[in-house]
Amino acid sequence: MDNPKFLAMVSPKGGQFRPAVCRHLELEFNRAGLELVFHYIESDSGLRAAIDQSLIDGCNLFLAIGGDGTVSRVAGCLHGKPHTLGIIPVGTANTLARMLGISMNLEKAAKTAAAMKKTRSVDGMKVGDRLCLLNVSAGVSSLSLDGLDAAQKAATGMLAYVIGAAKATLKIAPCDYEITLDGHTFNTRAVEIHVTNIGAIGVPQYHLYEKSHIDDGNVEVLVISRWTPQKIVDTVLDLVLRRRKRAIRFIGGGSAIAINCTQVMPVQGDGDIIGVTPVSITVLPQAVNFIVG
Repeated sequence: MDNPKFLAMVSPKGGQFRPAVCRHLELEFNRAGLELVFHYIESDSGLRAAIDQSLIDGCNLFLAIGGDGTVSRVAGCLHGKPHTLGIIPVGTANTLARMLGISMNLEKAAKTAAAMKKTRSVDGMKVGDRLCLLNVSAGVSSLSLDGLDAAQKAATGMLAYVIGAAKATLKIAPCDYEITLDGHTFNTRAVEIHVTNIGAIGVPQYHLYEKSHIDDGNVEVLVISRWTPQKIVDTVLDLVLRRRKRAIRFIGGGSAIAINCTQVMPVQGDGDIIGVTPVSITVLPQAVNFIVG
């Protein structure tokens, strides 16, 4: 009888990826009586074709080897199809893996995935043909990422985001936004419109909104109105220390969101630029089934 197979989808551009990662994973999975078949991601169409062929061959076990953007790309191709998805976090931030209790240690993450002891279904946010799992935003955060490429992230790690944020600070100005949330429209002037599925940013300890849950069928819309030195300090303190926020304002929660702006702004999803305003977001409950720690 053949060993059960995982299709392991690899982002060679992941911030912490090295060729030895695949060799180590293969040994770890073989010890557990599992076979790994590797697919190196070059395009979404190629990724989708590899997944479809795997399902035709009777394999519905998958592994995403990369960062948050890679996990989202893989999840988008798996949504609506039978699957169980493990994560090997070798990206820059690896926020989703942290939220799901997956170790940042390669060996421990591999053992968690191979054991398949516990799974958790999480919601997704449909944005055009993309599925985002963490957040979608326009403003300071998207300007911070605009122009960053995989090579910069790989070379400098989290410092790339800090540099991007510093550059965004020099050019951001408040814009007039129209936000439609489950049919109700709000108008606000802001430097950041942030739609969160997890209530945190970067690591689980940095709270944007503590009542947010990744599997409740809703997302939360948050706003930062200005980006003055005092507001920047307040935003950092809101994230790190404060339960009662001063700079980060909660607008509401829901499952269908539209964001428009008087000027065209880049839109980011899960750490990648995915388009420009206007943008529509639809929550897909229980969209992806993950192996968790």
